[in-house]
Amino acid sequence: MNARFSFRQISGIASVIVAVLVNLPLIRLANQTQLAVIPGLPDTVFLVVRVLFHIAFTFFFIELNRYVLIRKGYEPRLNLAGWYGINFLLFLGINALFVALVLPWYPERPILVFVTTYFRGFFVWGTALLVANFLTVLQQNRSMQTENERLKRESLQAQLDGLRAQLNPHFLFNSLNALSSLIREGSANTQPYLSKLSQVLRYSLQVQNRELVPFAEEMQFTMAYSFLLTMRFGANLQIHNELPTEASWLIPPMSLQLLIENSVKHNVISNVKPLTIRLAIDPSGAFIRVSNGYQPKPEPADGTGTGLPNLENRYRLLTGKTIQIVRTEREFSVHLPLIPAV
Repeated sequence: MNARFSFRQISGIASVIVAVLVNLPLIRLANQTQLAVIPGLPDTVFLVVRVLFHIAFTFFFIELNRYVLIRKGYEPRLNLAGWYGINFLLFLGINALFVALVLPWYPERPILVFVTTYFRGFFVWGTALLVANFLTVLQQNRSMQTENERLKRESLQAQLDGLRAQLNPHFLFNSLNALSSLIREGSANTQPYLSKLSQVLRYSLQVQNRELVPFAEEMQFTMAYSFLLTMRFGANLQIHNELPTEASWLIPPMSLQLLIENSVKHNVISNVKPLTIRLAIDPSGAFIRVSNGYQPKPEPADGTGTGLPNLENRYRLLTGKTIQIVRTEREFSVHLPLIPAV
């Protein structure tokens, strides 16, 4: 709720208020007649016991229902009506125990004790359910707000990581070095390389404020980025892209680039050990599979180590799905859930 009261403290305060209000007529009556008189002591004790019972009764039902409703504990075995049926049976049973406890004080008035206990208990129980539902809604709203704030933070972090992946000094240095070599050699690939480099830099800036992009746009960017890498590493790096260039899917921007960049960063690429990266649809048809030969560098690559965790968090927060990471002795692969366009 706020910095001063927790939900449990609010439940306790509400329980005291409900118990006092429901017993207020008896409190006033006792005060006017027997409260200060010794012969009235049994009635006074009974009133105190009733108030304490209703406090505990209310608190129990508020917390029980709040706990179950927040966690949907009645599913899948029971529906909501079934859960409230259990609530009602608990109401009957607890009040029956209270009647059995106080009846010896008033053996001559069993019907009165029974009726008044269940009459007041019913209103206390109903009020407890209302308070529990009210607190549940508030708690869910607070959780939603917290999750939204977390999504914003994760999205911002992912955007910054994506921007760094493209504009970090190593990337620019390597790209400009390769471009300089092409220019010196008078290679026919100079203009295509410059065009692809411009496309990569432009896309990385355009998607910074977008959570999902059309798959076709991501594919154009991925192919441009792959072209730059193959120009840099030559025959030592093979990127086999078997994904459709046109598909009605959505994807978090720069997801495929991040996985390709991770493969290049963490694996040996040489004449002796060329690296092959493959992008394809998983046989199940539910995932995009990005895989590479598992040939890790002897020394860990420089980096923050947040790329894959951020990508996984983006998928979980945006779609409720998680990515799958599979590592074997020969291969490392990441499976991205397909996100259909609405």
